[in-house]
Amino acid sequence: MTASVSSRDVQVGRDFPAKGDVRALPRDDFDRPVWCVFGMPVDLIDLGAAAAAVEAAMRDRRRLAFITPNVHWLVRFLRDPEARRQTIDADMSFIDGAPLAALARLLGARVPGRVAGSDLFEALRARPGLSGRRRRIFFFGGEEGAAAKAAAALALDRGGLEPAGWLNPGFGDVESMSGETTIETVNQAEADMVVVSVSAAKGQAWIARNQHRLNAPVVANLGAVVNFTAGTVRRAPESWRRFGFEWLWRIREEPALWRRYATDGATLLAFAARRLPGQLLAMRAARRSGARADAMVIREPGATVVRLSGDLLAPDLAVVRRAFREAAASDAPAVRLDFAAVGRFDGAFMGLVLMLEKHARRRGARLETAFLSRAARAVFRSNAMNYPCSAGRSAGGGATAEAAVSA
Repeated sequence: MTASVSSRDVQVGRDFPAKGDVRALPRDDFDRPVWCVFGMPVDLIDLGAAAAAVEAAMRDRRRLAFITPNVHWLVRFLRDPEARRQTIDADMSFIDGAPLAALARLLGARVPGRVAGSDLFEALRARPGLSGRRRRIFFFGGEEGAAAKAAAALALDRGGLEPAGWLNPGFGDVESMSGETTIETVNQAEADMVVVSVSAAKGQAWIARNQHRLNAPVVANLGAVVNFTAGTVRRAPESWRRFGFEWLWRIREEPALWRRYATDGATLLAFAARRLPGQLLAMRAARRSGARADAMVIREPGATVVRLSGDLLAPDLAVVRRAFREAAASDAPAVRLDFAAVGRFDGAFMGLVLMLEKHARRRGARLETAFLSRAARAVFRSNAMNYPCSAGRSAGGGATAEAAVSA
């Protein structure tokens, strides 16, 4: 379910929020400051804004399932169609891993900083309680005994969080962890947030299956947060985290992780070597059309067509956001993006396309493209955004135009 805010919250969809901006919870997916990194959407907000977004969702009891992708998450995303769907379906996506932040910057994103799941949890923990009460946290998973220790540690705090309960579901599959008794145990705790700490694949699959069954408005798979809170695993010192060496500290604390880190790192390097140069070359070769971004929604038999034009770049996408929102709400069996008059486009635009894909898929519609240049098609393919593509005359007239790409 897409997160939303009350009228007193200010939307940030016109551009990416400034560092420290706490007005960070968008009213819908097309308001998000989202950027596309190898086909994965990430929200470009800092730690303070992320904490404010989660806090607002707890306060207003609005559903919010967020993720904090790192290298392991990105590798799963690239390999597994189900992981891709779960990632795109998340309400918000905060960059955790330093390599992922570096890739995003290389692709032109203005990344204000990492938002590690453990940092986000500690930020919430340090904030004062809201509306005269502390927010209740339910721990789901973690090593044997860690959830109970985490709840006990949180009970000693004087900050904005308190324990609502804990449950270790064991080592079964997602189905066995989704029984009525398990969900009832979580719901009876009347939590504001469920912190899931099982493996990345299993944890996100559990959330995708059960979010609608949970009473808690916020849920996230935060990996080692339970163990860090419990004190069973030590977190890397600030100096190690600042320079991007937290992964090395984790290997020191948990030597078994080295194999996963090595495998994920090699996989990502191989993938980047194949797909990153083409995107960077296209970015250098791209030329502005000189026209501002524009978008027109046209209803045709069997399709809603979004006729795009101009340079579709981050600071100038308000009209695209509006058009995509309208197209997502249509009842046509297909949504077609017409690129005949498009100049440059960047990762911010591609991120919005991913949001349109998400909403089209949810209502059973297909997303299509038309009049993509060879370079533009290559960028879409490099991001695993392999939508059907047609050519011919554009909606409402106009000839095919070659488009340069900045992505």
